Amino acid sequence: MDMRCTSSQELVLHAEDLLTLILLRLPYKKLMSFKSVSKKWHSLITTPFFTRLLRNIFPPRRASALFIQRTIPVFFVPLDNRNATSPFRTEKFNHDGGQTRMLQSCNGLILCITGLPLIFDSRSCHVYNPSTGHRVTLPKEPLRYGRGGSYIGLTYDPLKSPHYKVIAFVVTSELNIFVGDLHIYSSETRAWKASIKSFIPPQGLISFENGVCWKGCMHWYSSNLPDSCDSDCLYFNVDEERFGTFPRPPIGAKRTSKRIMYFGESEDHLHVIEGYATSLSVYEMKNDYSGWFVRYQIDLDPISEVFPKMPTLFKDYTVFVLSLIRREKFQEDSFLVLEIRSKVIFHNLVDRSFKLIQDLPVTLKRKETGRRTLGEFQVCPYFESVSYA
Repeated sequence: MDMRCTSSQELVLHAEDLLTLILLRLPYKKLMSFKSVSKKWHSLITTPFFTRLLRNIFPPRRASALFIQRTIPVFFVPLDNRNATSPFRTEKFNHDGGQTRMLQSCNGLILCITGLPLIFDSRSCHVYNPSTGHRVTLPKEPLRYGRGGSYIGLTYDPLKSPHYKVIAFVVTSELNIFVGDLHIYSSETRAWKASIKSFIPPQGLISFENGVCWKGCMHWYSSNLPDSCDSDCLYFNVDEERFGTFPRPPIGAKRTSKRIMYFGESEDHLHVIEGYATSLSVYEMKNDYSGWFVRYQIDLDPISEVFPKMPTLFKDYTVFVLSLIRREKFQEDSFLVLEIRSKVIFHNLVDRSFKLIQDLPVTLKRKETGRRTLGEFQVCPYFESVSYA
């Protein structure tokens, strides 16, 4: 009997098609742990073919945690399982030397840069999957020659393709006019290709450092005055390799005390959050780019009752919006994650409840020096993913 059992086990282990069918029926977290069984199992689970099969079986992914970075360490904030440990392994980058900085995340993959801050040629760009521990280092060209500055952004939609793309907007200055060449790296070809040459970005306050991927396009927010000739925001369609514009939210002029606190995407919704006094307005872009509408209006005054030791919480914008997480696809309440005086606060957008998630470590704490706006923390939602980087 034991021999027959052993023989059956060997049959399963050596029949890749049968093993694939069995692995596809495992819970996601159990499947992740089985990658360490053997090199063969790890190779099978991380193949593009297996990943495509998973996309048809598992429900939409949900952000289960946040990676937060202000200086060098990457801090992990679990949103569901409070005992979860960080899958981000800084030792994956240690041999590069210098510092590791997150630039952006997209559907489970994180775009990182390593190197010494003041030594341009030491920098390297990587696409990293914390779930699998897999990392790809991108070729340095064309990034090496962009001494005038560059923007790098990641686009990835596993529901459409197992491959991701990285765009590099390399900027130089000619006669005080900024001119950029745009290049695209594809994980399918593993090479850069030239895209748009000598593009002159709109004059004014386009924040290229805070790009957001939505519907296969990279979006940048404009904080120009609403009545200026360059008030529209900018996007780049990666597949069609073309720029386009979309309207800015109908918010007050920058000369007012209102501030943009957040620009991001969740569950296929693009959001801008505006802060004013003790309230937040959450704007959502329509799917056809025809305009914005108010999705949530949030009164922050009640938080002083929940946390009585912080009576002057929102004076001078001591609140920072870390993330907005939509959960409608999972029939759960959507919520905001806020940072208030080095404390991470969960705010339910349905029942308006607040709760303290955890305190930030000393490395992330900062002096209360005044108003906070977009970009003080780098925040990357964490999605469990078997996608290869």
